[in-house]
Formats: sequence, structure tokens, C-alpha cells
Amino acid sequence: MRKTVLITLCFILCFTCFSQDKNVNFRKLNYNDFSKYSINDTSAVIIDVFFDKKDNAAYGQMSFFPITAGLAVIPPTRMIGLGLSVISFPFFLNGSYMLVKYRKKKLYLVLTKYAETKKLPKWIRKKANKQLAYYEMIKTEY
Repeated sequence: MRKTVLITLCFILCFTCFSQDKNVNFRKLNYNDFSKYSINDTSAVIIDVFFDKKDNAAYGQMSFFPITAGLAVIPPTRMIGLGLSVISFPFFLNGSYMLVKYRKKKLYLVLTKYAETKKLPKWIRKKANKQLAYYEMIKTEY
């Protein structure tokens, strides 16, 4: 009985550990990894929009609240810190919303769907068109 359980356990471990899954760990992908999924200018712009919104806007908005919350704890600057915390808390919420909205898994899903159907969701299509127009305007200035 023990031998059959051990052999069965060994087979189960072998099949699960050494199987070739296509599981992608989205959090570990960077800009260069996503550029491999780019098939044309539009998909490259989509990648730029996602990384720009996430890296520049979201983290920038979220960085103020921890500083002002720290000021609210210190007794001499408590009133100033509380006031600044009240002001910076909506920015923190908006930044955390942007982190969720422009996450890497959603970028991967948008790019794979775009590669299959050549159609974009309306919310990202508008942003991509604006960015493409901006790039064309920059090219004409040179």
C-alpha cells in the first residue's frame, strides 16, 4: 500500500513540476518584453501609453500622501500635516486607481486581443489615436 501511494505521489509530482505551462508572470515583464508583442505602430503606442500612465502619473500621484501622513504624526506640524493629507488623499486614490487600470496583465490582454482581431477597446483607442497624432506632429516639426 505504501509503495503504490509513494509511486503515485512521485508520478503526480513529476507531471506537475516538469510540465510546460504557458503561464506568464505579468509582474515580471518589462518594456522590452512587451515590445515583442508589438505588431505595428499602434501596438507600440499602446505599450507606451500603459507604461507612461503607470510609471509617471500613478507613482507620482501616490508619492505625496505618505509624506504628508508622516507630517501629520509629528506634533509641531500636526495641523499642517493633516491639511496636506486631506489635500493629497484624493491624488493617492486616483494614483492607485491608475495602477489598477493600467496594470501589465491588462496590457497583455489588450495586445493579444489586438493581434487577433485588430480592434481596440474604445477607451484605449482614443488614447492611442491622440498619441499617434502627437508623434506625427513631432515628426513634422523636425
